[in-house]
Amino acid sequence: MPRLVVIGAGLLGGSLLATLQRRRTCNGGTYALTAVSSAATRDALQALKWCDALFDYADLDDACTGADLIVLCTPLSAIHSQINAIAACADRLGPGAIVTDVGSTKVEICRQGFAAFPKRVAGSPRFVGGHPMAGSEKSGLNAADPLLYQSALWVLCPPSDLETGRLDPLKEMVQAVGARVAILEPDRHDAAVARISHVPQLLASVLAGWAGADDDSAEAALALAAGGFRDMTRLALSPWDIWRDILATNSAPVADGLHELSERLTELAAAARQWAADDESTNSLADRSLPSGETAFRATFAKGKAFRERFRMPRKGIVHDLTELVVRLDDRPGQLLALFAPLAHAGINVQDLEILKVREGESGTILLGFATPDDAQRATVAIIAAGFAVTPR
Repeated sequence: MPRLVVIGAGLLGGSLLATLQRRRTCNGGTYALTAVSSAATRDALQALKWCDALFDYADLDDACTGADLIVLCTPLSAIHSQINAIAACADRLGPGAIVTDVGSTKVEICRQGFAAFPKRVAGSPRFVGGHPMAGSEKSGLNAADPLLYQSALWVLCPPSDLETGRLDPLKEMVQAVGARVAILEPDRHDAAVARISHVPQLLASVLAGWAGADDDSAEAALALAAGGFRDMTRLALSPWDIWRDILATNSAPVADGLHELSERLTELAAAARQWAADDESTNSLADRSLPSGETAFRATFAKGKAFRERFRMPRKGIVHDLTELVVRLDDRPGQLLALFAPLAHAGINVQDLEILKVREGESGTILLGFATPDDAQRATVAIIAAGFAVTPR
C-alpha cells in the first residue's frame, strides 16, 4: 500500500486526508496515511481517526521515512523550508518518491524544488509543483471538506526531465480525490492565476471596502445588496495571513494585472463623464444618437460577455474537459429531486454543476457536467425520460 505523507493539516491538507480516508473506508485500503502538524491539530486528527500515523514538524525526517508521496500543505513561507528539510533526508524516502505541494504560486517553489531534487539516478526522489484550484474563505482543520476537490482542476508543474511514468502516482492521487489533472509550466501558471485568482481577490477586497467606506450610505448599501454583490465580494472574507505569501511570491504578474485594470477603469471613468456631458447637451431621448461616452461601456460589456461565454466552451490543451448539458427546470418544489433522482438511480455521477438562471415563479436553467460523452448521453436519456428538456452545451 503506498505511503502518503501530508504535511500541514489545515483546510487543504485536512480536506485531502478526509477525502482519502473516506475513499479507503468505502473502497478498501488505498493509501497508508501519515500527517505532520501541530499538537492541537494532531489531537483533533487522532480523534477523527483519519491517519495511520501522526508526527510533529520537528520529526519531519521520521515522518517521511519510506514515503512514496509527500504533499506539502503548509503556507508558502513554510513550504520553502520544508523542501530543504526533506531534501536533507532524501535517502530515507521510498524508491521513486514524489514530493509535491499545494501552493498557490509556482515559479519560486518549483525553482527551489527542482534544484533540491535533481535527477541523480533512476528512481531518485523528484519534486513536482502542484496547485489544486480549490479552497474556501475559511481555514484550519475544522473547515476540512471531503468534497473540496471534487471536479476541481489540480495543476501539476513537473520538471522537464521527469522520467516517463513518474507522474502517474501523483495523477492517481489527484483523480482519487475527484479532481482533474492539468499540466502547466510554472511561469504560465503564475501568469494565469494572477488574472483569475490573485487580482480578483484584491478587486473583491477593494470593492467591499469601497462599498462600505461612506458611513452615511453603508447601511443602505447593505440593505440593497443582493446576489451579484454577494458573489463578487465573497473573496473579501479571505484571511490576509494566507494571501500575504501568495501576493509576495507573485507580485510582478499581480502588479501588471492591477496596472492594466486601473488603466481600463480610468478610461471608463472618463467615458462616464463624457456620457454625462452628452446627456446634458441633448434635449430629448428621441433626438439622442449614441453618446460617445456610451461607446466605451458597450465595448466593455461586449468583450466581457464574449470571454465569459468561453468559460464553459470545450477547451483543448491543458485539461480534459467535461461534457456539458443544459437542463430547463420549472420554479416549483421538487424539481431538483426529480432531476437528480434518475441520475442517481442510473449510477451517473455529475462532475460539475452550475445554476445559470432562475426567475421566481417561472423557470430556470441548470448546467450539468459529466466526465465522458457516454455519461452525458446516458444522462440525457434519463433526464428526458423524467420529463425535462435537455440541450447539449
